[in-house]
Amino acid sequence: MKILLATYWGLTNMGGIWTYMRQLADKLTEMGHTVTLMGTQAEKNMVYLLEEGVFFDKKPLASALAVRLDSERFPHLWLEHGIYSFELGRYVYESGAAALGLAGYDVIHAQDPIAAYALRRAMKHPVPLVYSVHGALAREAYYEYRGLEPGLTMEAYEERPIWRYFRRMEQLGATSADELLVSSRWIGRLTAAHGVEDARIHTLPYGINLNEFALRMKEPSPLVLDGTRKVIMYAGRLEYIKGVHVLAAALGRLQQIRRDWVCIIAGQGSMENELKAQIRSLGLEQQVIFTGRLNNIPSALGSADIYVQPSLQDTQPYSVTEAQLAGLAPIVAGTTGMPEMVKQGETGWIVPPDDPAALAAQLAQLLEDRSLRLRTGLQARSWALSHRSLDGMAEGTLQVYRKAVGTAVLRGFKRRKDAFAPSWTSSIPLKMKQALSTGSAEGVPGAFHPADALEGMSEYSELAWLLRTRLPERYSVPDARTVIS
Repeated sequence: MKILLATYWGLTNMGGIWTYMRQLADKLTEMGHTVTLMGTQAEKNMVYLLEEGVFFDKKPLASALAVRLDSERFPHLWLEHGIYSFELGRYVYESGAAALGLAGYDVIHAQDPIAAYALRRAMKHPVPLVYSVHGALAREAYYEYRGLEPGLTMEAYEERPIWRYFRRMEQLGATSADELLVSSRWIGRLTAAHGVEDARIHTLPYGINLNEFALRMKEPSPLVLDGTRKVIMYAGRLEYIKGVHVLAAALGRLQQIRRDWVCIIAGQGSMENELKAQIRSLGLEQQVIFTGRLNNIPSALGSADIYVQPSLQDTQPYSVTEAQLAGLAPIVAGTTGMPEMVKQGETGWIVPPDDPAALAAQLAQLLEDRSLRLRTGLQARSWALSHRSLDGMAEGTLQVYRKAVGTAVLRGFKRRKDAFAPSWTSSIPLKMKQALSTGSAEGVPGAFHPADALEGMSEYSELAWLLRTRLPERYSVPDARTVIS
């Protein structure tokens, strides 16, 4: 099969999503399939195909669209700045994806709701579309906003236009796909709540290349430690949603009980300076080490005694499985998809989310009992080896691809040639169906084709021609389906 793995976000800087895409692409290629990866690169302002040397420069179109998408003509875009930013970015991504070409694939596999909906909208001819639901966009955004506005409550956030916009994008992404992959029952329930039939939702936990992991564990550890203290570790992004501030608060309590430990915080993110300040305020400078990004997490985990995943929301973090494979029974916050990854007291430990006292107590218990750490660590490793292989994930993914292709054939269209009425319209609300049936141009007064924004710019005449050729005939912006009040 010829497969496109695509995300709206950056490729190599997206943490778990990048790990998923890279490992899946490598395995599918090994199995004889042709895999292309598409994403964006903010630094160079482009949509690109990784390792293909092909890219779409976003700057000319983004600048031209920005002039026409003003608040007077399209006030719905300006209800909140984030809406305008995401909509402009999506329109440019849709044009970039179409320009790079979507018609030559047997299946397209989107990695986020924005990409899933954008790719469906940008298809001139239908291609089977699979969507992996890696997270809950609206809820994740809440924690990002809360990191900036500490007093923001979920109730207040749900009153804002940006919440309604993200929820709309979640629904459009889910209902645009032929088949959907979820890694946990929790995210599966959220996806079904968008009106997606259970038969189209396939639960398939993330897998890891076990041979590669074992080889990397044998390499020298990037951590230079004196071996006199037990090692607590967290590896991941330093963002509010990851709950590292909760871990720091727990460590402040733990030091009042014992100090025979050091905590390694490996990763980068927008909260790094704030977290370092928190550590200083707690007097933990001698107990906590910030390493920045580590190139060999498996080997580093081999130096650890305890692993902690204190996230406020997480679907199925790779770091938890990596800890288990390294022989550590991880401590996870008891929220969202994380409790599904461990069996309490056997392959891991579950503590209440956002509860420093409970986390400190669990850390103290494990620091005190070496035999408990070793026994549960061995059990965790055995379980992960049996249930989290990349081979199993790849084969399960291929089965979903085949179902998507088979369903498309049953619909009666010839792949990459004939247009079709997608089944996902059945779960779209009536108002959105009406906007879909009338077309974007009629749905939003003043809507236009992106190529229109390039008129009069002779240097971009070829780009305008390409967009008119590659995008659907009735494609236009703004998009009627994302108009919210």
